[in-house]
Amino acid sequence: MDHDRNLFILAEMLALLEGIPSSLIEKHPVQFLMHLDQIRQKAAQHHLSAVHDLSCAFESALQQALQSGSGVVVAESYLGAMRDALQCGPIDSAMAESLMASVALRLGGQP
Repeated sequence: MDHDRNLFILAEMLALLEGIPSSLIEKHPVQFLMHLDQIRQKAAQHHLSAVHDLSCAFESALQQALQSGSGVVVAESYLGAMRDALQCGPIDSAMAESLMASVALRLGGQP
């Protein structure tokens, strides 16, 4: 039964991620941020710490990216990382931290 619940949560979260195309950030940034907030809330509700932490870091990275005009690139990277994190399911904080460091390195930053 727990397996069925996990599959339902995975499907729900993937649907939320698919409903937020990276191109939306340039056309409707407020709507994009509202979708991102919904993903963060659902991730916290389902104890998906990696997805929650990624969504928080994503919002911070977007502020800088929007100023430099690279919002779509950052959005694609973070959305991809969040999809990858969903495949992990619930993970402990050390694994979530490792995933965050990996994302930071892929984006050319420091962990």
